Amino acid sequence: MKVAITGIGIISALGVGAEQNRENLLAGKSRVAPAEILRTEHKEWPVGEVGLSNAQLARLAGQDENALISRNALLGMIALKEAIADSRLSKDMLSRMQLLNGTTVGGMDLTEQYYKEWKQGDYTHLDTILQHEAGMTATMLQQCFGLADSTTISTACSSALNAIVTGVMLIRAGIAKRVIAGGTEALTRFHLNGFGALGILSKSICKPFDAERDGINLGEGAAYVVLEDAEEAKKRGAKIYAYVAGYGNRCDAYHATASSPEGDGAYEAMAQAVRMSSLDYSQIKYLNAHGTATPNNDASEMRAIERLYGENMPLTESTKPLTGHTTSASGSIELCFTVWRMSANGYRYAMSNAFGFGGNDTSIILSADEHDLPPLDKIQKIVMTESVAAEEQDDYKTYIPAMQARRMTPMLRQLVVAAKKALQKAGIEMPDAIVVGTEWGGMIPTIELLKQLTDAGEEGLSPMQFMSSTHNNAAGTLARLLSCKGYNTTFSHGKSSMAEAEAHAALLLMSGEAKSVLVCGFDEVAEGWQEYLERAGMAAENIAIAKVMAC
Repeated sequence: MKVAITGIGIISALGVGAEQNRENLLAGKSRVAPAEILRTEHKEWPVGEVGLSNAQLARLAGQDENALISRNALLGMIALKEAIADSRLSKDMLSRMQLLNGTTVGGMDLTEQYYKEWKQGDYTHLDTILQHEAGMTATMLQQCFGLADSTTISTACSSALNAIVTGVMLIRAGIAKRVIAGGTEALTRFHLNGFGALGILSKSICKPFDAERDGINLGEGAAYVVLEDAEEAKKRGAKIYAYVAGYGNRCDAYHATASSPEGDGAYEAMAQAVRMSSLDYSQIKYLNAHGTATPNNDASEMRAIERLYGENMPLTESTKPLTGHTTSASGSIELCFTVWRMSANGYRYAMSNAFGFGGNDTSIILSADEHDLPPLDKIQKIVMTESVAAEEQDDYKTYIPAMQARRMTPMLRQLVVAAKKALQKAGIEMPDAIVVGTEWGGMIPTIELLKQLTDAGEEGLSPMQFMSSTHNNAAGTLARLLSCKGYNTTFSHGKSSMAEAEAHAALLLMSGEAKSVLVCGFDEVAEGWQEYLERAGMAAENIAIAKVMAC
Protein backbone atom coordinates (compact mmCIF):
# COMPACT_ATOMS: atom_id res chain seq x y z
CA MET A 1 0.00 0.00 0.00
CA LYS A 2 1.36 3.38 -1.05
CA VAL A 3 0.05 6.61 0.53
CA ALA A 4 0.69 9.88 -1.30
CA ILE A 5 0.39 13.57 -0.46
CA THR A 6 -1.54 15.22 -3.29
CA GLY A 7 -2.54 18.59 -1.86
CA ILE A 8 -1.17 21.25 0.48
CA GLY A 9 -2.86 24.24 2.11
CA ILE A 10 -1.21 26.49 4.67
CA ILE A 11 -1.36 29.81 6.49
CA SER A 12 1.23 30.92 9.04
CA ALA A 13 3.28 33.93 10.08
CA LEU A 14 5.25 33.37 6.84
CA GLY A 15 2.20 34.25 4.78
CA VAL A 16 -1.12 33.19 3.32
CA GLY A 17 -0.87 30.17 1.06
CA ALA A 18 1.79 27.71 -0.04
CA GLU A 19 3.62 30.07 -2.37
CA GLN A 20 4.35 32.73 0.27
CA ASN A 21 5.19 30.14 2.91
CA ARG A 22 7.56 28.21 0.65
CA GLU A 23 9.30 31.35 -0.58
CA ASN A 24 9.85 32.77 2.90
CA LEU A 25 10.86 29.38 4.34
CA LEU A 26 13.58 28.88 1.72
CA ALA A 27 14.72 32.50 2.15
CA GLY A 28 14.94 31.99 5.92
CA LYS A 29 12.75 35.01 6.73
CA SER A 30 11.56 35.17 10.32
CA ARG A 31 8.17 36.74 10.98
CA VAL A 32 8.42 36.52 14.77
CA ALA A 33 7.74 39.93 16.36
CA PRO A 34 5.80 41.61 19.20
CA ALA A 35 2.07 40.84 19.09
CA GLU A 36 -0.13 43.27 17.17
CA ILE A 37 -3.35 41.29 16.61
CA LEU A 38 -3.52 39.47 19.94
CA ARG A 39 -4.78 41.79 22.68
CA THR A 40 -2.12 41.11 25.27
CA GLU A 41 -0.08 43.31 27.54
CA HIS A 42 2.93 41.05 27.08
CA LYS A 43 4.83 42.72 24.27
CA GLU A 44 8.09 41.37 25.69
CA TRP A 45 7.32 37.89 24.32
CA PRO A 46 7.55 37.94 20.51
CA VAL A 47 5.15 35.68 18.61
CA GLY A 48 4.60 34.36 15.12
CA GLU A 49 1.27 35.97 14.26
CA VAL A 50 -0.69 35.73 11.06
CA GLY A 51 -0.78 39.48 10.48
CA LEU A 52 -4.47 39.73 9.63
CA SER A 53 -7.48 40.65 11.74
CA ASN A 54 -10.37 38.24 12.16
CA ALA A 55 -12.42 40.34 9.73
CA GLN A 56 -9.68 40.04 7.10
CA LEU A 57 -9.40 36.30 7.71
CA ALA A 58 -13.17 35.96 7.36
CA ARG A 59 -13.10 37.63 3.97
CA LEU A 60 -10.34 35.27 2.80
CA ALA A 61 -12.36 32.33 4.10
CA GLY A 62 -15.51 33.51 2.31
CA GLN A 63 -17.33 34.20 5.58
CA ASP A 64 -19.27 37.16 6.95
CA GLU A 65 -16.65 39.38 8.57
CA ASN A 66 -19.09 40.32 11.35
CA ALA A 67 -19.93 36.73 12.25
CA LEU A 68 -18.58 35.45 15.58
CA ILE A 69 -16.35 32.69 14.24
CA SER A 70 -13.30 31.63 16.22
CA ARG A 71 -9.93 32.64 14.82
CA ASN A 72 -8.99 28.98 15.00
CA ALA A 73 -11.78 28.00 12.60
CA LEU A 74 -11.01 30.89 10.23
CA LEU A 75 -7.36 29.90 9.93
CA GLY A 76 -8.44 26.32 9.29
CA MET A 77 -10.92 27.34 6.59
CA ILE A 78 -8.27 29.26 4.65
CA ALA A 79 -5.72 26.44 4.73
CA LEU A 80 -8.30 23.74 3.99
CA LYS A 81 -9.70 25.70 1.04
CA GLU A 82 -6.24 25.82 -0.53
CA ALA A 83 -5.52 22.12 0.07
CA ILE A 84 -8.79 21.15 -1.63
CA ALA A 85 -8.09 23.37 -4.63
CA ASP A 86 -4.46 22.23 -4.86
CA SER A 87 -5.47 18.57 -4.99
CA ARG A 88 -8.32 19.33 -7.44
CA LEU A 89 -10.90 17.52 -5.32
CA SER A 90 -14.41 17.54 -6.74
CA LYS A 91 -17.55 18.08 -4.68
CA ASP A 92 -18.37 14.42 -5.19
CA MET A 93 -15.00 13.38 -3.77
CA LEU A 94 -15.39 15.73 -0.81
CA SER A 95 -18.81 14.30 -0.03
CA ARG A 96 -17.13 10.93 0.61
CA MET A 97 -14.06 12.16 2.52
CA GLN A 98 -13.22 12.56 6.18
CA LEU A 99 -11.38 15.45 7.82
CA LEU A 100 -8.94 14.61 10.60
CA ASN A 101 -8.21 17.80 12.52
CA GLY A 102 -5.68 18.47 15.24
CA THR A 103 -6.28 21.33 17.68
CA THR A 104 -6.26 22.18 21.36
CA VAL A 105 -7.46 25.76 21.82
CA GLY A 106 -10.71 25.35 19.84
CA GLY A 107 -12.72 28.53 20.29
CA MET A 108 -10.82 29.70 23.36
CA ASP A 109 -10.36 33.17 21.86
CA LEU A 110 -14.15 33.67 22.01
CA THR A 111 -14.45 32.10 25.46
CA GLU A 112 -11.82 34.35 27.01
CA GLN A 113 -13.41 37.36 25.32
CA TYR A 114 -16.89 36.74 26.75
CA TYR A 115 -16.27 34.77 29.95
CA LYS A 116 -16.46 37.93 32.09
CA GLU A 117 -19.90 38.71 30.64
CA TRP A 118 -21.16 35.24 31.50
CA LYS A 119 -19.83 35.52 35.04
CA GLN A 120 -21.76 38.77 35.42
CA GLY A 121 -24.99 37.21 34.14
CA ASP A 122 -24.86 38.75 30.65
CA TYR A 123 -25.53 35.93 28.19
CA THR A 124 -25.70 38.01 25.00
CA HIS A 125 -22.82 36.09 23.42
CA LEU A 126 -23.40 32.77 25.14
CA ASP A 127 -23.84 30.93 21.83
CA THR A 128 -20.07 31.28 21.29
CA ILE A 129 -19.60 28.67 24.03
CA LEU A 130 -20.53 26.07 21.41
CA GLN A 131 -17.24 26.80 19.64
CA HIS A 132 -15.15 26.31 22.77
CA GLU A 133 -15.29 22.53 22.39
CA ALA A 134 -12.28 21.51 20.28
CA GLY A 135 -14.31 19.24 18.02
CA MET A 136 -16.58 22.08 16.91
CA THR A 137 -13.72 23.53 14.82
CA ALA A 138 -13.58 20.34 12.74
CA THR A 139 -17.36 20.21 12.49
CA MET A 140 -17.46 23.77 11.16
CA LEU A 141 -14.76 22.95 8.59
CA GLN A 142 -16.61 19.79 7.58
CA GLN A 143 -19.84 21.67 7.01
CA CYS A 144 -18.13 24.55 5.22
CA PHE A 145 -16.64 22.28 2.55
CA GLY A 146 -19.26 19.54 2.34
CA LEU A 147 -17.10 16.74 3.75
CA ALA A 148 -18.69 13.46 4.79
CA ASP A 149 -17.28 13.30 8.29
CA SER A 150 -14.76 14.77 10.69
CA THR A 151 -12.97 13.97 13.90
CA THR A 152 -10.54 15.72 16.24
CA ILE A 153 -7.25 14.59 17.71
CA SER A 154 -5.99 16.65 20.63
CA THR A 155 -2.54 15.65 21.85
CA ALA A 156 -1.14 19.13 22.50
CA CYS A 157 1.74 20.03 20.18
CA SER A 158 1.69 16.70 18.31
CA SER A 159 -2.03 16.97 17.44
CA ALA A 160 -1.74 17.79 13.73
CA LEU A 161 0.91 15.16 13.03
CA ASN A 162 -1.15 12.56 14.89
CA ALA A 163 -4.12 13.56 12.72
CA ILE A 164 -1.99 12.91 9.63
CA VAL A 165 -0.79 9.57 10.99
CA THR A 166 -4.41 8.60 11.68
CA GLY A 167 -5.30 9.45 8.08
CA VAL A 168 -2.45 7.27 6.81
CA MET A 169 -3.69 4.43 9.01
CA LEU A 170 -7.21 4.67 7.56
CA ILE A 171 -5.89 4.48 3.99
CA ARG A 172 -3.45 1.72 4.87
CA ALA A 173 -6.30 -0.32 6.37
CA GLY A 174 -8.42 0.14 3.25
CA ILE A 175 -11.08 2.07 5.19
CA ALA A 176 -10.59 5.23 3.10
CA LYS A 177 -9.20 6.02 -0.34
CA ARG A 178 -8.41 9.62 0.50
CA VAL A 179 -8.66 11.93 3.53
CA ILE A 180 -7.71 15.47 4.51
CA ALA A 181 -5.58 15.78 7.65
CA GLY A 182 -3.72 18.47 9.54
CA GLY A 183 -4.39 21.04 12.21
CA THR A 184 -5.14 24.61 13.17
CA GLU A 185 -4.24 26.70 16.21
CA ALA A 186 -4.77 30.39 16.96
CA LEU A 187 -2.92 32.47 19.50
CA THR A 188 -4.90 33.25 22.65
CA ARG A 189 -4.11 35.03 25.89
CA PHE A 190 -4.92 31.74 27.63
CA HIS A 191 -2.05 29.77 26.19
CA LEU A 192 0.37 32.68 25.85
CA ASN A 193 0.08 33.27 29.58
CA GLY A 194 -0.03 29.55 30.28
CA PHE A 195 3.33 29.02 28.60
CA GLY A 196 4.52 32.17 30.34
CA ALA A 197 3.57 30.65 33.68
CA LEU A 198 5.77 27.66 32.86
CA GLY A 199 8.67 30.10 32.45
CA ILE A 200 9.62 28.86 28.96
CA LEU A 201 8.90 31.88 26.73
CA SER A 202 11.85 33.76 25.24
CA LYS A 203 12.07 37.54 24.96
CA SER A 204 14.02 37.25 21.71
CA ILE A 205 13.67 35.17 18.54
CA CYS A 206 14.14 31.61 19.72
CA LYS A 207 17.42 29.75 19.11
CA PRO A 208 16.78 25.99 18.81
CA PHE A 209 19.74 23.74 19.66
CA ASP A 210 21.88 26.77 20.49
CA ALA A 211 23.96 26.77 23.66
CA GLU A 212 22.32 30.10 24.58
CA ARG A 213 18.73 29.04 23.89
CA ASP A 214 16.32 30.33 26.54
CA GLY A 215 12.82 29.36 25.48
CA ILE A 216 10.14 29.36 22.81
CA ASN A 217 8.17 31.87 20.78
CA LEU A 218 4.53 30.95 20.30
CA GLY A 219 2.91 31.17 16.87
CA GLU A 220 -0.33 30.44 15.08
CA GLY A 221 -1.46 29.00 11.78
CA ALA A 222 -3.02 26.04 10.02
CA ALA A 223 -1.99 23.47 7.44
CA TYR A 224 -3.68 20.50 5.81
CA VAL A 225 -2.54 17.82 3.40
CA VAL A 226 -4.61 15.59 1.16
CA LEU A 227 -3.60 11.96 1.65
CA GLU A 228 -4.53 9.40 -0.99
CA ASP A 229 -4.08 5.81 -1.97
CA ALA A 230 -1.31 6.39 -4.52
CA GLU A 231 -2.94 4.23 -7.18
CA GLU A 232 -6.17 6.22 -6.89
CA ALA A 233 -4.18 9.45 -7.13
CA LYS A 234 -2.45 8.28 -10.31
CA LYS A 235 -5.74 7.26 -11.90
CA ARG A 236 -7.07 10.80 -11.63
CA GLY A 237 -3.78 12.42 -12.61
CA ALA A 238 -3.15 14.08 -9.26
CA LYS A 239 0.16 15.77 -8.56
CA ILE A 240 2.13 13.81 -5.95
CA TYR A 241 4.36 15.82 -3.61
CA ALA A 242 5.74 12.90 -1.60
CA TYR A 243 4.92 9.46 -0.23
CA VAL A 244 4.58 8.43 3.41
CA ALA A 245 7.30 5.89 4.12
CA GLY A 246 6.74 5.30 7.84
CA TYR A 247 5.47 6.74 11.09
CA GLY A 248 5.78 6.23 14.82
CA ASN A 249 3.88 7.36 17.91
CA ARG A 250 5.22 6.67 21.39
CA CYS A 251 4.84 8.15 24.87
CA ASP A 252 7.72 9.38 26.99
CA ALA A 253 5.71 8.54 30.14
CA TYR A 254 8.01 10.81 32.12
CA HIS A 255 6.46 14.19 33.05
CA ALA A 256 3.42 16.34 32.27
CA THR A 257 5.50 18.85 30.27
CA ALA A 258 9.21 17.98 30.44
CA SER A 259 10.94 15.42 28.22
CA SER A 260 13.07 12.62 29.66
CA PRO A 261 16.86 13.14 29.77
CA GLU A 262 17.47 10.26 27.34
CA GLY A 263 14.58 11.25 25.06
CA ASP A 264 13.00 7.79 25.29
CA GLY A 265 9.66 8.71 23.70
CA ALA A 266 11.29 10.67 20.90
CA TYR A 267 13.79 7.89 20.22
CA GLU A 268 11.12 5.18 20.12
CA ALA A 269 8.84 7.25 17.84
CA MET A 270 11.65 7.87 15.36
CA ALA A 271 12.91 4.30 15.57
CA GLN A 272 9.41 2.93 14.92
CA ALA A 273 9.05 5.20 11.88
CA VAL A 274 12.39 3.98 10.51
CA ARG A 275 11.49 0.32 11.12
CA MET A 276 8.21 0.73 9.28
CA SER A 277 9.96 2.40 6.35
CA SER A 278 12.49 -0.46 6.02
CA LEU A 279 15.11 2.22 5.37
CA ASP A 280 18.58 2.45 6.80
CA TYR A 281 19.01 5.45 9.09
CA SER A 282 21.78 6.78 6.86
CA GLN A 283 19.34 7.15 3.95
CA ILE A 284 17.34 9.84 5.79
CA LYS A 285 19.40 12.97 5.15
CA TYR A 286 17.08 15.66 6.53
CA LEU A 287 15.28 15.94 9.87
CA ASN A 288 12.81 18.71 10.70
CA ALA A 289 13.12 18.55 14.48
CA HIS A 290 10.53 19.58 17.03
CA GLY A 291 13.21 21.98 18.33
CA THR A 292 11.29 24.32 20.63
CA ALA A 293 14.47 26.02 21.95
CA THR A 294 13.82 25.20 25.60
CA PRO A 295 16.88 23.82 27.42
CA ASN A 296 15.00 20.63 28.29
CA ASN A 297 13.31 19.82 24.95
CA ASP A 298 16.33 20.41 22.73
CA ALA A 299 18.71 18.43 24.92
CA SER A 300 16.25 15.54 25.12
CA GLU A 301 15.49 15.51 21.39
CA MET A 302 19.16 15.78 20.42
CA ARG A 303 20.00 12.90 22.73
CA ALA A 304 17.30 10.82 21.02
CA ILE A 305 18.69 11.71 17.57
CA GLU A 306 22.21 10.80 18.69
CA ARG A 307 20.95 7.45 19.98
CA LEU A 308 19.34 6.80 16.62
CA TYR A 309 22.10 7.99 14.29
CA GLY A 310 25.29 7.76 16.30
CA GLU A 311 27.95 9.91 14.64
CA ASN A 312 26.20 9.95 11.24
CA MET A 313 23.82 12.80 12.03
CA PRO A 314 21.50 14.06 9.27
CA LEU A 315 21.02 17.74 8.52
CA THR A 316 18.82 18.70 11.46
CA GLU A 317 16.95 21.99 11.79
CA SER A 318 14.03 23.57 13.56
CA THR A 319 11.95 26.09 11.62
CA LYS A 320 10.31 27.57 14.71
CA PRO A 321 12.45 30.76 14.64
CA LEU A 322 10.59 31.60 11.41
CA THR A 323 6.99 30.96 12.49
CA GLY A 324 7.03 30.59 16.24
CA HIS A 325 5.83 27.36 17.80
CA THR A 326 2.35 26.87 16.33
CA THR A 327 1.61 24.25 19.00
CA SER A 328 -1.18 21.89 17.84
CA ALA A 329 -0.76 22.95 14.20
CA SER A 330 3.03 22.63 14.18
CA GLY A 331 3.08 19.01 12.99
CA SER A 332 1.23 19.73 9.75
CA ILE A 333 2.86 23.12 9.11
CA GLU A 334 6.32 21.63 9.51
CA LEU A 335 5.42 18.59 7.41
CA CYS A 336 4.72 21.03 4.55
CA PHE A 337 8.09 22.65 5.23
CA THR A 338 9.71 19.21 5.08
CA VAL A 339 8.13 18.53 1.67
CA TRP A 340 9.56 21.81 0.35
CA ARG A 341 12.99 21.17 1.83
CA MET A 342 13.03 17.80 0.07
CA SER A 343 12.14 19.24 -3.31
CA ALA A 344 14.50 22.22 -3.01
CA ASN A 345 17.53 20.20 -1.88
CA GLY A 346 16.95 16.87 -3.61
CA TYR A 347 16.51 14.77 -0.49
CA ARG A 348 14.97 11.38 -1.27
CA TYR A 349 13.94 10.75 2.35
CA ALA A 350 13.20 13.10 5.22
CA MET A 351 11.78 12.88 8.73
CA SER A 352 9.62 15.34 10.67
CA ASN A 353 9.01 15.32 14.45
CA ALA A 354 6.21 16.73 16.61
CA PHE A 355 6.22 16.28 20.38
CA GLY A 356 3.54 17.33 22.86
CA PHE A 357 2.78 17.77 26.54
CA GLY A 358 2.14 14.49 28.29
CA GLY A 359 5.13 12.99 26.49
CA ASN A 360 3.19 12.42 23.27
CA ASP A 361 5.87 11.99 20.59
CA THR A 362 5.23 11.44 16.88
CA SER A 363 7.52 11.09 13.87
CA ILE A 364 6.83 10.62 10.17
CA ILE A 365 9.13 9.78 7.25
CA LEU A 366 8.50 11.04 3.72
CA SER A 367 9.89 9.64 0.48
CA ALA A 368 10.30 11.46 -2.82
CA ASP A 369 9.90 8.13 -4.63
CA GLU A 370 7.10 5.60 -4.56
CA HIS A 371 7.27 3.76 -1.26
CA ASP A 372 5.29 0.83 0.09
CA LEU A 373 4.07 0.77 3.65
CA PRO A 374 4.26 -2.77 5.07
CA PRO A 375 1.15 -4.95 4.68
CA LEU A 376 -1.22 -5.20 7.63
CA ASP A 377 -1.02 -8.15 9.95
CA LYS A 378 -3.71 -10.76 9.66
CA ILE A 379 -6.84 -9.40 11.33
CA GLN A 380 -7.67 -11.34 14.47
CA LYS A 381 -10.81 -11.39 16.58
CA ILE A 382 -11.05 -8.32 18.80
CA VAL A 383 -12.12 -8.94 22.39
CA MET A 384 -13.50 -6.05 24.45
CA THR A 385 -14.10 -5.99 28.19
CA GLU A 386 -17.18 -4.31 29.64
CA SER A 387 -16.73 -0.71 30.71
CA VAL A 388 -15.40 -0.30 34.24
CA ALA A 389 -16.10 2.78 36.35
CA ALA A 390 -14.76 3.71 39.76
CA GLU A 391 -17.26 3.10 42.55
CA GLU A 392 -17.85 5.02 45.76
CA GLN A 393 -16.22 2.36 47.89
CA ASP A 394 -13.03 2.41 45.83
CA ASP A 395 -10.17 4.03 47.71
CA TYR A 396 -7.98 5.78 45.17
CA LYS A 397 -5.13 5.73 47.68
CA THR A 398 -4.65 2.02 47.03
CA TYR A 399 -4.23 2.72 43.31
CA ILE A 400 -2.37 6.05 43.13
CA PRO A 401 0.76 7.24 44.98
CA ALA A 402 -0.19 10.02 47.41
CA MET A 403 2.16 12.61 45.88
CA GLN A 404 0.62 12.17 42.44
CA ALA A 405 -2.96 11.90 43.70
CA ARG A 406 -2.74 15.36 45.28
CA ARG A 407 -2.15 16.89 41.85
CA MET A 408 -5.23 15.34 40.28
CA THR A 409 -8.85 16.43 40.13
CA PRO A 410 -11.32 13.99 41.71
CA MET A 411 -12.54 12.77 38.29
CA LEU A 412 -8.99 12.15 37.08
CA ARG A 413 -8.36 10.05 40.20
CA GLN A 414 -11.51 8.10 39.41
CA LEU A 415 -10.31 7.52 35.86
CA VAL A 416 -7.00 6.09 37.07
CA VAL A 417 -8.87 3.74 39.41
CA ALA A 418 -11.20 2.65 36.60
CA ALA A 419 -8.26 2.07 34.26
CA LYS A 420 -6.35 -0.06 36.74
CA LYS A 421 -9.47 -2.10 37.54
CA ALA A 422 -10.15 -2.64 33.83
CA LEU A 423 -6.59 -3.89 33.29
CA GLN A 424 -6.88 -6.22 36.27
CA LYS A 425 -10.18 -7.55 34.91
CA ALA A 426 -8.54 -8.22 31.53
CA GLY A 427 -5.49 -9.83 33.14
CA ILE A 428 -3.15 -7.31 31.51
CA GLU A 429 -0.44 -5.57 33.50
CA MET A 430 0.48 -3.00 30.88
CA PRO A 431 -1.34 -2.21 27.61
CA ASP A 432 0.48 -1.66 24.34
CA ALA A 433 -1.45 1.55 23.73
CA ILE A 434 -3.67 4.11 25.48
CA VAL A 435 -6.52 5.91 23.69
CA VAL A 436 -8.73 8.43 25.48
CA GLY A 437 -11.94 10.11 24.41
CA THR A 438 -12.85 13.43 26.06
CA GLU A 439 -15.33 16.09 25.00
CA TRP A 440 -14.11 19.01 27.08
CA GLY A 441 -10.68 17.98 28.37
CA GLY A 442 -9.56 19.28 31.76
CA MET A 443 -12.36 21.77 32.39
CA ILE A 444 -11.80 22.30 36.11
CA PRO A 445 -8.26 23.69 35.65
CA THR A 446 -9.38 25.46 32.46
CA ILE A 447 -12.08 27.36 34.33
CA GLU A 448 -9.67 28.21 37.14
CA LEU A 449 -7.31 29.75 34.58
CA LEU A 450 -10.14 31.68 32.92
CA LYS A 451 -11.12 33.04 36.33
CA GLN A 452 -7.53 34.13 36.95
CA LEU A 453 -7.35 35.86 33.55
CA THR A 454 -10.67 37.59 34.18
CA ASP A 455 -10.14 38.61 37.80
CA ALA A 456 -6.40 39.18 38.04
CA GLY A 457 -5.36 39.87 34.47
CA GLU A 458 -2.34 38.44 32.68
CA GLU A 459 -0.22 37.76 35.71
CA GLY A 460 0.26 34.88 38.08
CA LEU A 461 -1.40 32.02 36.23
CA SER A 462 -0.86 28.64 37.82
CA PRO A 463 1.61 26.48 35.85
CA MET A 464 0.15 23.31 37.34
CA GLN A 465 -3.38 24.30 36.27
CA PHE A 466 -2.12 25.04 32.77
CA MET A 467 -0.43 21.65 32.48
CA SER A 468 -3.65 19.97 33.59
CA SER A 469 -5.89 21.92 31.21
CA THR A 470 -4.69 20.14 28.06
CA HIS A 471 -7.05 17.62 26.51
CA ASN A 472 -4.48 14.82 26.60
CA ASN A 473 -3.57 15.29 30.25
CA ALA A 474 -5.59 12.18 31.17
CA ALA A 475 -3.81 10.01 28.58
CA GLY A 476 -0.41 11.32 29.67
CA THR A 477 -1.21 10.78 33.35
CA LEU A 478 -2.26 7.17 32.69
CA ALA A 479 0.93 6.56 30.70
CA ARG A 480 3.13 7.85 33.53
CA LEU A 481 1.35 5.90 36.25
CA LEU A 482 1.39 2.69 34.20
CA SER A 483 4.89 3.34 32.78
CA CYS A 484 3.32 2.72 29.38
CA LYS A 485 5.63 4.05 26.65
CA GLY A 486 3.58 2.72 23.75
CA TYR A 487 1.14 4.38 21.32
CA ASN A 488 -0.84 7.19 22.94
CA THR A 489 -3.54 9.49 21.57
CA THR A 490 -6.64 11.45 22.54
CA PHE A 491 -9.84 12.13 20.60
CA SER A 492 -11.84 15.24 21.48
CA HIS A 493 -14.81 15.47 19.15
CA GLY A 494 -17.93 16.18 21.13
CA LYS A 495 -20.25 13.39 22.19
CA SER A 496 -18.64 10.98 19.75
CA SER A 497 -15.22 11.16 21.44
CA MET A 498 -15.45 7.80 23.20
CA ALA A 499 -16.79 6.08 20.09
CA GLU A 500 -13.92 7.58 18.08
CA ALA A 501 -11.46 6.30 20.68
CA GLU A 502 -12.90 2.78 20.45
CA ALA A 503 -12.81 2.84 16.65
CA HIS A 504 -9.19 3.97 16.70
CA ALA A 505 -8.28 1.25 19.18
CA ALA A 506 -9.80 -1.30 16.80
CA LEU A 507 -7.72 0.19 13.98
CA LEU A 508 -4.56 -0.18 16.07
CA LEU A 509 -5.38 -3.83 16.70
CA MET A 510 -6.26 -4.48 13.05
CA SER A 511 -3.05 -2.86 11.82
CA GLY A 512 -0.82 -4.78 14.20
CA GLU A 513 0.25 -1.59 15.98
CA ALA A 514 -0.90 -3.08 19.28
CA LYS A 515 -2.15 -6.33 20.80
CA SER A 516 -3.93 -4.61 23.70
CA VAL A 517 -5.37 -1.11 24.09
CA LEU A 518 -6.61 0.68 27.20
CA VAL A 519 -9.58 2.78 26.05
CA CYS A 520 -10.93 5.46 28.40
CA GLY A 521 -13.69 8.03 28.46
CA PHE A 522 -13.08 11.12 30.56
CA ASP A 523 -14.89 14.38 31.30
CA GLU A 524 -15.31 16.53 34.36
CA VAL A 525 -18.02 19.08 35.14
CA ALA A 526 -16.63 22.43 36.25
CA GLU A 527 -18.54 24.75 38.56
CA GLY A 528 -20.32 27.44 36.55
CA TRP A 529 -19.55 25.84 33.19
CA GLN A 530 -22.46 23.42 33.52
CA GLU A 531 -24.88 26.33 33.95
CA TYR A 532 -23.57 28.09 30.84
CA LEU A 533 -23.85 24.93 28.76
CA GLU A 534 -27.41 24.29 29.91
CA ARG A 535 -28.41 27.85 29.07
CA ALA A 536 -26.91 27.29 25.60
CA GLY A 537 -28.88 24.06 25.15
CA MET A 538 -25.97 21.71 25.86
CA ALA A 539 -25.01 19.43 28.73
CA ALA A 540 -21.89 18.02 30.29
CA GLU A 541 -21.47 15.15 32.70
CA ASN A 542 -18.75 13.58 34.79
CA ILE A 543 -17.33 10.54 33.03
CA ALA A 544 -14.52 8.24 34.12
CA ILE A 545 -14.75 4.85 32.45
CA ALA A 546 -12.23 2.40 31.08
CA LYS A 547 -12.19 -0.79 29.05
CA VAL A 548 -9.58 -3.00 27.44
CA MET A 549 -9.64 -4.07 23.80
CA ALA A 550 -7.31 -6.87 22.76
CA CYS A 551 -6.77 -9.48 20.08
